[in-house]
Amino acid sequence: MNKRIKIAHLQLLPMLSGVQVMMLSLLKSLNRDKYDIYVICKPGGPLVEQVEAMGYHYIPVKSFRRNISLLDLFSLFRLIFIFKKEKFDIVHTHSSKPGFIGRVAARITGVKKIIHTAHGFPFHDHQPAVARLLYRSLEKTAANFCDKIVVVNNYEREAAIASKLIKKDKMITIHNGIDPPVHARARVYPQDKKRLEVITLTGRDVSKDFVIGSVARFTAAKNIKNLIKIAVRACKAKRQLIFIFIGDGELYRDCTDIVRENNLADRILLPGWQDNVKEWLDILDVFVLYSLWEGLSVSILEAMASGLPIVASNIKGNNELVTKYNGVLIDVNDHNKMFEELVGLPQKNDLLTLWSKQSIGRVKKSFSYDSFIKSYHSLYQSKRL
Repeated sequence: MNKRIKIAHLQLLPMLSGVQVMMLSLLKSLNRDKYDIYVICKPGGPLVEQVEAMGYHYIPVKSFRRNISLLDLFSLFRLIFIFKKEKFDIVHTHSSKPGFIGRVAARITGVKKIIHTAHGFPFHDHQPAVARLLYRSLEKTAANFCDKIVVVNNYEREAAIASKLIKKDKMITIHNGIDPPVHARARVYPQDKKRLEVITLTGRDVSKDFVIGSVARFTAAKNIKNLIKIAVRACKAKRQLIFIFIGDGELYRDCTDIVRENNLADRILLPGWQDNVKEWLDILDVFVLYSLWEGLSVSILEAMASGLPIVASNIKGNNELVTKYNGVLIDVNDHNKMFEELVGLPQKNDLLTLWSKQSIGRVKKSFSYDSFIKSYHSLYQSKRL
């Protein structure tokens, strides 16, 4: 009997955002008779609970921090110790911090195959120039310590190659993938939402309202405060509109304050993080995401898979998911245009019906789960990268 392939996936934080969800989705596809699966990350949190519930090995790194810190040296030594002890066949790192430290530790300890997925490079136009230069330098250095770098959108791969940041033969694009739910059907607008348990979910009956919603962490990257302010303007301009923003994070309290100050808590709902996201998506009419930067948004993919039209910021990643056939893209600084688009949506029934159909079609054609896992399986099984 052949020995199982010992594989470790390295994450930073034990949350369940898009990065972790895609990793778990990939791990579920691996044959347990063929792979011995480990997950390494900071202890505590829903990711650890999920990993253990799925029966995978979990190894904590208590010194992991989101920002650059002296504790990163402790994390490096901890990973070197772990990799020497466990003798993994494959180490697969995710995101910038564990991607840098993990790749270095894996190369030092002689791991046979090192793969890194960049869920959006850590440098972007919204950073100070010094920080952007630092992160570019770190990414270029880290590329020397792995066999293959996976990017989740074509833009970043092409930009990295053009700027000579990373060699062409070291990079590959693998889009995040998802399958539409079995019950997913193209929506016909105006939607008949009487059949849905909207009161149970939202605390109010929104069956006759036009509901625009989002699923995102309440962080600066998601531009959530500006989107909440635009939602306030839209609610005041059009009584038919209801907004539901699912998620939490460091800006959650700021957002609740904005809603409360405008006496709109009954029309801009912030229920916090929810485990049953798909049920919430069912009661929406349109999905909106106004991020400043993304890799390839899992929340947009999930919304598309459920048949939702998309309104999103015109940034890398988003513009590979959203076209004129399944939604609309808005420049990230054009708040007035975003306001006008949201207010005008209830009058676009025929267009929304078309967008809904095309959202499901695009997922099936270009962002399927089958294509996603086949691409990663090919990497894992390849003798040469």
